[in-house]
Formats: sequence, C-alpha cells, structure tokens
Amino acid sequence: MRPDIDLRSFLDTRGAAILLTLSLLAVLGFALLGGLIQPSLMPEGTSDISLTFFFLTLPLSLIIPVITVLMTAGEWSDHSIQNTLLQRPARLAVLTSKVLATAAVFLVLVALSVGLAAATTWIGGELMGQGAVFSTVDEVFTSHLAVLLATLLFSLAMAMVLQSTVLGMVAAIGVPFVVSTAGVIATAFGSELLSDIIRALDLQTAAMVIAGGEGTAFDLLPLLLLVVVPAALGIRRWAVREVG
Repeated sequence: MRPDIDLRSFLDTRGAAILLTLSLLAVLGFALLGGLIQPSLMPEGTSDISLTFFFLTLPLSLIIPVITVLMTAGEWSDHSIQNTLLQRPARLAVLTSKVLATAAVFLVLVALSVGLAAATTWIGGELMGQGAVFSTVDEVFTSHLAVLLATLLFSLAMAMVLQSTVLGMVAAIGVPFVVSTAGVIATAFGSELLSDIIRALDLQTAAMVIAGGEGTAFDLLPLLLLVVVPAALGIRRWAVREVG
C-alpha cells in the first residue's frame, strides 16, 4: 500500500489546488462568521465553540464528499486508473491506499477546522464580547464531528460502489439532503411508519445518537444500509471491474 502516492497524485493537480484553496477560504470564512458575530447575536454577548463549529459543518458537509469522491473514484472517471493499475496491480491495495489518503486529508481538514473554531471563538468572545464559552467542546466531538465522520464514511461507500465522480458526488451530497428533508415531512405529517423508514436511512442522526452514548441496535441500521453494504459491493466491483 502506498497512500503517499495517491495523496501526491491528488494534491499535485491544478484542480485539487483550486478545490483546496476554495475549501480553506470557505472554512476560514465560516469560522470568522461563526465566532465573531456571536457576541452581537447572543443575549449573553458570548461566543460558544459548539455554535461556531456548527457553522463550519455547513461548508464541510459539501467539501468532504467532493474531496472524498475525487480522491477515491476520480481515476475511474478520467480513465487514469488504467495506468495506476498497470503500475500497482494489487487492486485492493490501491483501494486501501486511496481510503487511507482520503482519511488523512479528512483528519487534517477537521483538525484545522477545530483550531479555527477555537481561535475565532476566543477572539469573538474575549476581545469582542463578554466571554468565550468552551464548556460545550464535548458537543463538538459527540455531535458535530460524528456527523462529519458519517459524511466521510457514506461518501467513501458511494465512491467505491459507483466509481464515478459525477454519480458519487450526486449520491454523497444528495442522499443526506433528501433523507433530512423527508424526515421533516414525516414529522410534519406525524407518520410513524415514514419516520421509522427515514430513521433507518438517517446516517447522520444515527451517528450523533451513537456518539452520545444513547444508540440502540436500530441506530446501527443506517450504518449497515448506507455504509457497510455499499462498501462491500464497491470492494467487489473494484476487484472485478474491467479497465478500459
């Protein structure tokens, strides 16, 4: 396995440079927006790190699927996978390397986001408001980061099974949006059957519940349906798909 090769092959492209630059600008902008304007909006005049990071999850919920799909399935779409497999014939090792490279980018991006959230929360609270609130930092890890991890896992599963940049992005971004919208509709109509169906497909809510230590066996169902099964099919397809 050589995740460093896959990481360099992604980072050394003009498209990746543009994407990462725009992503960093978006993360910085939302961090500043979340941390600095809170004192003027909150009754106590404070800035809360949990709320700041919530602002950051908005761009990250789009950035993570785009980067994940591009790194994992991009070579299938531009047909460069043929050259990759000629140089590295072990297909599953290549797939594993791509997953590890994607995970490394995810960790760096999340660490940077947490750091920016903490910095802007402190600046907004201590220098521009009545104080910074860091007592809710546990919510960042048990709620917001759980959602981002679920986004990463689902995006990886879609990239692996679809092996297409366009289809992978549409699925990775569109399915969570459709599920969350359907959940609101189900709640509005008070349909328990529809609510249970949506709950079985709501990976992000299940991730928050599990991370908070309140999960049940039913909350593992979205993980099975949206991550484990597609990933297994994707691994199989990756191993046998013809190149050309």
